[in-house]
Amino acid sequence: MSNIILSIESSLDCCSVAIYKNEYIHSLSEKCKKKHTTHILPMIKEILSQTKTEFKELNYVSFSKGPGNFTSIRIAASIAQSLSISLKIPIISVSTLAIMAEKTFRKYKQKDVIVAMHAKKKQVYWAKYTRNKNSIWIGEYTESLLEKKIIQEKIENLKKRWTLVSDQSELIEFQNILNVKKIYVFLPNAKDIIPFVLLKIKNKNKSFSIENNINYLYNQF
Repeated sequence: MSNIILSIESSLDCCSVAIYKNEYIHSLSEKCKKKHTTHILPMIKEILSQTKTEFKELNYVSFSKGPGNFTSIRIAASIAQSLSISLKIPIISVSTLAIMAEKTFRKYKQKDVIVAMHAKKKQVYWAKYTRNKNSIWIGEYTESLLEKKIIQEKIENLKKRWTLVSDQSELIEFQNILNVKKIYVFLPNAKDIIPFVLLKIKNKNKSFSIENNINYLYNQF
C-alpha cells in the first residue's frame, strides 16, 4: 500500500489541505483572510472524512514554511508538528515560493519560474526557480525580501525569458519587461506540496524527519 501524506498550506489569505492516498491527491481550499485558526482544523477533519482516512493511517505530514503571514504560518507549523509528534511520523516543510513554482508547472508546464509575492509596502518576496530533468526545483538559495525596483533590475538582467507568478495582480506591472514571457496570478495550494514529499521519499531522503523549520525572510506582519 502506498504512503498516505497530509499537507497543509496557510501562508497567505487562503487555507488549503491535501491528502495523497492511493496515488491520488485530494484537496480542499478556502479563503481565510485572518481566520486561519477557525478554518484549518475543520478542513483537515473534512479531507480525512472524504478520503476515509484516520489520523493513525498517516505516514507523513507536511506544511508550507513561508515566507508569508507570520501568524498563519505558525498555525500550520504547530498543527503539523503536533501531528508529527503524536503519530510519530516524519514532518516535511516546503518553501511557499517553491510551492508556487510547482503550481506553475502543474497548471502551465513552465520550468523557469520567477515568484514575486507581496510582502508589505514596496517590498516583495522574490525567488527564481528552475525545474531540472530529475523534477527537482533549484532556486531556494535565491529567495529574498527585496524592493520592487530591485526586482525589476534583477529580471532585466536575466539571460533567458521567464514565467512570472504572483499572489497579487498589482505585480503585473512587471509584464512589460522583455525577459518576462508570461504572468500568472494565483495563491499557493497544499496539493503542490505533495510532489516535494514524494520526491524525498523516492530519493530515500532520511533528513526530512526534522524538517520543520520556518522561513520568514526577516519579515513579520
